[in-house]
Amino acid sequence: LARLPSAEMYERSYMHRDWVTHVLVTRTDFVATASRDGQLKFWKKMPRGIEFVKHFRAHMKPFAGLAASPDGSLLASTSADRGLKVFD
Repeated sequence: LARLPSAEMYERSYMHRDWVTHVLVTRTDFVATASRDGQLKFWKKMPRGIEFVKHFRAHMKPFAGLAASPDGSLLASTSADRGLKVFD
């Protein structure tokens, strides 16, 4: 992650627009980042650097929690909007 700002695949548009409040790394080398504005972003750890995968407007209020299944195939998020979402 320390290389993110200088990696060749890095683009400004992939950044969060608000504070990142949660970061989670799965056993399958995915990184999930969640920000205060309800945005969830998925990244893939590569042999060199990290690559952006997907962006979701997951919640209308800040995240309360972020967790992954033991095998890394599912990710669940909770929020101050009282929502619970599961991503596969």
